[in-house]
Amino acid sequence: MRTILTILIVSLLSGCASTSDNHNDLSKIVGDYFSVYSHRNDFERLMSFYDNNAQFEDIIYGNSFKTKREIKEFLAWDKGEFTVLSGDRILTITKQIQEGNTVVTQGFFHEFIYNGQKMGPWLFIIDQEFNSQNKIIKQTDWINYTPREDFLGGKNMNDELIKK
Repeated sequence: MRTILTILIVSLLSGCASTSDNHNDLSKIVGDYFSVYSHRNDFERLMSFYDNNAQFEDIIYGNSFKTKREIKEFLAWDKGEFTVLSGDRILTITKQIQEGNTVVTQGFFHEFIYNGQKMGPWLFIIDQEFNSQNKIIKQTDWINYTPREDFLGGKNMNDELIKK
């Protein structure tokens, strides 16, 4: 009986360690993803975080993509001229929550110039789900695009960033 109890306790503790290791691995992968995204200099590396059958939704624009290839065509960092106006990063993370295989990241994009037009700063929330290989299988972007008149109209919640 004592042997069975010992095996059961060791199994339970091993399971907890495995869950913790996976949580740490996913945290590192998410950190790497946002580091690559924020420096915006290695598009192929950014795409390596996505599963081939990943789904992607841009809620504000209403875009929905069902494969890594479609996501790559949508994000396409090589389209247009892009310049970050301050520093070397395009985004700052202000909050991040990880629950199981889901990570929700909140922050803002810094001001930048795209094809000669000044844009940003933009608040964002990015919700990502990962598979057991820690590849993104679903991403939902909520980005408050400005200037509003160029995108949607309505209240500009990003004004608070400019006032800071």
